[in-house]
Amino acid sequence: MISQKSPYFKIFLLIFVLAAILRFWRLDSLTTVSGDQGFDFLAVWNMVQGKNITLLGPKIGPYNEIGNLYLGPAYYYLLIPALMLTGFDPVGAAALTVVLALLTILLVYVIGREYFSPEAALVASAVYALNPLLINQSRASSNPHLIPFFAAVFIYAALKIIVTKSKSFIWPIICGLVLGVAVQLHYLALALASVLVLALLGRRQAKKLLVVGGVFILAISPQILFETRHDFFVTRIFVKQLTAGENIFSFGLLFGHLGQSFKILGDIFIPSLPVILVGVFVAAAVLSLGKERRKIAPQTLFLAGVVIVGFFAASLYAGRIDIHYFATLYVPLAILVGTMFAAFFRKDLLSKSVSVVVLVLILGSYLFDLNLDSQNGYTMPKGWNLPGIRKVSRIIAADAKSGEKFNIAATLDGDTRAMPLRYMTEVYGKRALDVERYPESDSIYLVSRDGREKIKDYSVWEISSFRPFKIDAMWEIQNGISLYKLSHNM
Repeated sequence: MISQKSPYFKIFLLIFVLAAILRFWRLDSLTTVSGDQGFDFLAVWNMVQGKNITLLGPKIGPYNEIGNLYLGPAYYYLLIPALMLTGFDPVGAAALTVVLALLTILLVYVIGREYFSPEAALVASAVYALNPLLINQSRASSNPHLIPFFAAVFIYAALKIIVTKSKSFIWPIICGLVLGVAVQLHYLALALASVLVLALLGRRQAKKLLVVGGVFILAISPQILFETRHDFFVTRIFVKQLTAGENIFSFGLLFGHLGQSFKILGDIFIPSLPVILVGVFVAAAVLSLGKERRKIAPQTLFLAGVVIVGFFAASLYAGRIDIHYFATLYVPLAILVGTMFAAFFRKDLLSKSVSVVVLVLILGSYLFDLNLDSQNGYTMPKGWNLPGIRKVSRIIAADAKSGEKFNIAATLDGDTRAMPLRYMTEVYGKRALDVERYPESDSIYLVSRDGREKIKDYSVWEISSFRPFKIDAMWEIQNGISLYKLSHNM
């Protein structure tokens, strides 16, 4: 049990409050509302309106001629209450991500405190709470950004089974349920399952493994139902991509990707230290733990197994390795980092001093990278954010006449079809034409940072297909970004 009177818990509360402040700070300006979010929010909006109750989730992976893979629908159903509570404003989805991130920090502390040490719990929670990448991701609604919470719940429940040896079947049920949700958020979450399966088989706990498997199948039943109804549509695309070598896996690229993966993970948690020093530090900590305990504790082995399997699973991917592929590893890595520091804290004065200096360097580098005064959302174009999207969408909804066939475009980034603006404009009461119907439009609302003359020379299909046109109106929005209304020049 964790005593609320413990000085460690009081320090953790300060860390937790700071984590909440950093994540909620200017949330609507620092969240991400880009093309993916606009597409997903529109899907949820249509579900709530009763237009499309889907058993299929977001697309995954880059487009190719074979076809896209799809995830399960769990992400959409998680978004429904969050968006409804804020009148379908995207800030509701961002707030959901923040809340789950804060619960993840709490679980990091609880796991560290119950299965490692108070010092490990504090360091792990501080590393997770103040990490600038994890702060940015926790403000941005996206299916992989929710994974760390479900991974943390899974790890806690798994440790209850493996280490605490609880006889209660509630923990296998929780493992199966959260694993089913996590896999619907990203298929790489299956790496969690493989480690648990090995651990349960090694301990001859077949009944609990069956419970985990049964609940997991129940949790992914929407995907199973979709597949049986549609001639195994996603499965067939997966097999086609696998046999064609399209962005599924590649042993030939494995070694190069392993180096990339190691650098990515090092940059996430220990960015102030060179990769070689990180390796030396980890090796020294592991040797120290081995000498103290003579054998590695089962909880350490389990977390290390999760990291190793997840690390290799992400590295096998044939395409570009993105940072969110390691979302299942954030929690176990943070705890293992905390454990390494705790091992040095328990040693002589020199070891303590060095570990404190290194920790201060790491946390200090985190604070310098927070960028709390940014004028654009995370991964959004310079000067562009949710307040700007709201402003433009309100203008369009008010300006578009009843019965007018209008469309929306943007040239701020690759999302030329302006999915977030389509979503917000529909929420405000006006619906744009479909993205295939730009030439049929009576008018096009264009968001751009370019001047009038440059707009007339645009080659992007959304605008060029509308020629000849004239510019009827212009509204200045923010940070050099304007809204133009184009109409046919007959």
